[in-house]
Amino acid sequence: MRAGRGAIYATFQRGLRVLEDLSVLGIGDFKGSKEMEPALTTIHFPAEEIGSLAGREMCGLIAQSEGVKATGQLVRRKCQISLAERATCLPARDLRPSDP
Repeated sequence: MRAGRGAIYATFQRGLRVLEDLSVLGIGDFKGSKEMEPALTTIHFPAEEIGSLAGREMCGLIAQSEGVKATGQLVRRKCQISLAERATCLPARDLRPSDP
């Protein structure tokens, strides 16, 4: 949220307007995002689910690798994310010049 708040502040400092001149999108949907003015549009990810998956993965690796050197392989899992639409983001406009 701090980066989103900083982007909004920097926008105002430069005399620009959120929505009219640019959109701001935060990541994490942290506490306070919807109370900001303007309310910050964010990507929400399920932190509890991610932590649970990571814990289960670690427990599984520990259980199967007693005395075995770790391989350092990256493990990927998919989680559902969502967009918390608020007041700082609009769909992109087509800025290409129109044909004469």
